[in-house]
Amino acid sequence: MDQVGALIGPLVVAGVLALTGGDYGPALGVLAVPAVAVLGLLVWLRARVPDPEAYERELTPSATAVTAEGRLPAAFWTYAAFTAATTAGFATFGVLSYHLVVRHLMATAWVPVLYAAAMVVDAIAALATGWFYDRVGARVLVVLPLLAAVVPALAFTDTVGLAVAGSLVWGAAMGVQESTLRATVADLVPSGRRATAYGVFAGVVGAASVVGGMLTGALYGSSIPLLIAVVVAIQVTALILLATLRNRLS
Repeated sequence: MDQVGALIGPLVVAGVLALTGGDYGPALGVLAVPAVAVLGLLVWLRARVPDPEAYERELTPSATAVTAEGRLPAAFWTYAAFTAATTAGFATFGVLSYHLVVRHLMATAWVPVLYAAAMVVDAIAALATGWFYDRVGARVLVVLPLLAAVVPALAFTDTVGLAVAGSLVWGAAMGVQESTLRATVADLVPSGRRATAYGVFAGVVGAASVVGGMLTGALYGSSIPLLIAVVVAIQVTALILLATLRNRLS
């Protein structure tokens, strides 16, 4: 459902940009409306469901105490390292769109439309990998480093078709990252420690995203071939960490 907003939002921004002749002020300002709406929805949900844990599977008191006080499993930390690596080697859409506009491959007003198309691919990829995850487990995550490694090779070209294809592959990788990548945490950590685990996981993703954005931006300004090589090397490292995780779980 979040992809409904991810699709509509960019299209609204694109429409405002087209109407205002590329003025970013009104285009970004209109996003304040859904932002206020979602805050109101959170307040309403808090009032309706004050205790989300009531929906969890019932556990014995002793089991709950043990899982709540224990350390996070070693498998979780290996998974966090995998997540950090694959996220740090993931090109951001900001740099992708910058390339499209600076190289005159696409008009500014069309960039949000491309982002909306990437979000459609995002939704499809999330559903597909979620379906496979329920059947084969964490092995499906091998597609994430592979997709992330392909993105810069396609997106940072001077051919419109390839650059657009790279952006759509980026959307597919985002679908895996935003859904299945996070869902795996719940399978690695006991319910009593999931809040802590997701907090740590969010911190890892945030820090790795900052590093990835800075790395992509810096390398883009110096050498695109070097950028592609570094991203591939990072994603190979991520694959090795994922293989290590599988060995731990087996």
